[in-house]
Amino acid sequence: MIIAVLGEKGGTGKTTLATNLAGMRAGDGRDVLLLDADRQASASYWAEKRSHQHPQLPAVQSVQKFGEGLMRTVRAMERRYDDLLIDAGAGDSREVESALCVADVAIVPVQPAGLDVWTLGLIDDRVGEALTVNEILQAYVVLNRASPNPKDNDADEARQAIEGCTHLQLAPGMICDRVAVKRAAPAGLTVLEYKPVDAKAAAEMQQLYALAFPPRR
Repeated sequence: MIIAVLGEKGGTGKTTLATNLAGMRAGDGRDVLLLDADRQASASYWAEKRSHQHPQLPAVQSVQKFGEGLMRTVRAMERRYDDLLIDAGAGDSREVESALCVADVAIVPVQPAGLDVWTLGLIDDRVGEALTVNEILQAYVVLNRASPNPKDNDADEARQAIEGCTHLQLAPGMICDRVAVKRAAPAGLTVLEYKPVDAKAAAEMQQLYALAFPPRR
């Protein structure tokens, strides 16, 4: 499987979701490559931190690749690994275009607030363009860093905006703004590995994992 985590806007939590999915997939006994296509290199830092400080945990290999060579790298690496996770940089980039053209599933995290939601039309158009060459692509919007306060209605407003998209689907559930999610990634861990375990954060990430990697029948 090739999973791309991407978006038009920075700061939406793409790397956090990509690293969690990669670590959880490795924990299921899969040989995983985390392809860091973001020039900030946060995913590479996570993989390095994990390797050096937590050698007892399932390893996740990571490489950096940018620009036009991204698709060639994916095609070469998919023969060597069970699964590829692409952490694409934000904005109107070649990395985003390339990732959409090769991915089985695209995960688009947005924070349920105005500025993030406004970018969905741009991503929706790009997914539509990618579908002309990548017919199997499924693209999901994940509400990320949402308030756990049930009285907060930002998530409801974001859901309404997503309904206006043609090619993007709303992922079930959402990832709330929780301490475990914030602290796991800088430590080279997944939310499920971070101690003490936050059962709610773990359940939310497991729901995302099931969406990205549905069980085979």
